[in-house]
Amino acid sequence: MRIPSVLTHSTLPLALSLFAAGCIVILEPEPGPARGVAVPAEVDSTDELRPAAEPELAPAARVLALGREDNRVQEHLRHLCLALGPRLTGSHGLMEAERWCRDQLASWGLDARLERWGEFPVGFDRGHASGAMMAPQQREFVFTTPAWTPGTDGPVRGPALLYPADAAALEALRPRLERAWIVRPSGQRPEREWSQQVEAALIDGRAAGLVSASRSEELVHTGGNHQIEWSALPRLVQVVLRGDQHKDLVERIEKGEEVELEFDIDNRFFQGPVQLHNVVADLRGSERPDEYVIVCGHLDSWDGAHGTVDNATGVSTTLEAARLLAASGVRPKRTIRFILWSGEEQGLLGSRAYVEQNAGLLPKVSAVLNHDGGTNYLSGLAATPEMMPALRAATAPIAELEARMGFELREVDALSGGGGSDHASFVRAGVPGFFWMQDGRSDYNRYHHTQYDTFEVAIPAYQRHSALVAAVTALGLADQPELLDRRNMAPIEPRRLGVQLDGTKVESLTEGGKAAAAGWQVGDVIVSIDGEEVTDRRALMRRVQEGAPRKEFTLKRGEETIQSVLDWSDDPGEQERARRAEERARTVGS
Repeated sequence: MRIPSVLTHSTLPLALSLFAAGCIVILEPEPGPARGVAVPAEVDSTDELRPAAEPELAPAARVLALGREDNRVQEHLRHLCLALGPRLTGSHGLMEAERWCRDQLASWGLDARLERWGEFPVGFDRGHASGAMMAPQQREFVFTTPAWTPGTDGPVRGPALLYPADAAALEALRPRLERAWIVRPSGQRPEREWSQQVEAALIDGRAAGLVSASRSEELVHTGGNHQIEWSALPRLVQVVLRGDQHKDLVERIEKGEEVELEFDIDNRFFQGPVQLHNVVADLRGSERPDEYVIVCGHLDSWDGAHGTVDNATGVSTTLEAARLLAASGVRPKRTIRFILWSGEEQGLLGSRAYVEQNAGLLPKVSAVLNHDGGTNYLSGLAATPEMMPALRAATAPIAELEARMGFELREVDALSGGGGSDHASFVRAGVPGFFWMQDGRSDYNRYHHTQYDTFEVAIPAYQRHSALVAAVTALGLADQPELLDRRNMAPIEPRRLGVQLDGTKVESLTEGGKAAAAGWQVGDVIVSIDGEEVTDRRALMRRVQEGAPRKEFTLKRGEETIQSVLDWSDDPGEQERARRAEERARTVGS
């Protein structure tokens, strides 16, 4: 076989393989200049083998390129939810998760550590639990128990008896209490003193436990009170049964059926003090390392399911943002600090302690980006007009991401110090803290603290997108010439309707509130505000807070359409809103 006599990176392997196979290889001269014709000295005969030099990508583009090609957010999420499981503050599950997250961050080259913020006197671990109605027919139950309450000593079977309504009923019940399950009718809210008296009787009478109804027909929500002492541990087993099953149970008892229940609940206390930590890791800044952008989410969860939507989704995007920034080799000008909080579910304990313990650091924190809204994709930030120029520049590269997942910067009069998540700890201390706006098809309320908050409900495409949005925004803010503008960011007293809403439907009214004073009724549905249709609670509350203080509502009451005007002009926050609007008209953008 004849091949060119000048062996190249493409022909050399062929020649060697043919030779090894026993073929005759003839090296044939390459066509070229005639003998005696000189090749110009400036021509390098190897130029054709050299790939054209690619221009170096901008830092944000490098992060985006890596995140599209190698995005590991689902790996982090899977390990958190399935290998580690729920992460109740003060449990061994959270301790293990803290160490794993710290070690992951350190393995990517970040300065990672556990920072202690406090302790609980008693720890709590939840094991297996099962329960069923055994007679008059068998029926498996969907239920939970509050954290920091006792379990059973193996399976406990006994009769189901109704909660006593008064002292006479309690006395009649006492001889039957041993190993009985006491069922409290739904909607029954006994006075605290009576409740304590009944509980003491149930404990003294060796009752199996107390069975109450979940607040939902379908959902079972897990919570609990960590404020207990080793010397006075709770002693009464407390079952929270799914609403529809509880209703059926009460009806059977009231009809006189002999109902037997069995529960096997493995709840365990362990003696403290239990040390509590935040996980903290730094990607050190190249020019202003003592100034910070914080990317965060809370690592702890309630322990009724995997703790996926609340909040392994936010933890995994925080971890992947850290990995992408470190692996892409970018050098942010400010330090990007990644923090995974604990104690969030018990009242923002970890972030509040961090703010208190790091008061000197707070003036140097440009922004806190907090992901705690579930698996829907990060779709924007609500910020003051003073912050908008820097945020527009920082988030500009997000436009290169998938168009169907849009991104919005929405102007607001002030940052929100509410919302029940860790950004609020910073806003209250005068630091720009942001709770990401999120959009998508996931129903957060279905999963939040319920039995359905499992790994499978996370949406991988949204998670990958959100990790990139968090990484790019943090990098953009870290590279801005100045810290975010804090003028006029402090929270303003919000406009309150005085209602509890289910979507846009009024579930209850506050006595003396504006809606009640205007004649609103339970069951009214809010259709529009100032002629603009509202279809969900978030859009509704946004319209209430924005614009003029006097608003016209269109309500649907059965088949009737009602017009109602609410006016907040005399409320405490309106004077400050007006002052800020006047100042911004003079100064912002000038």
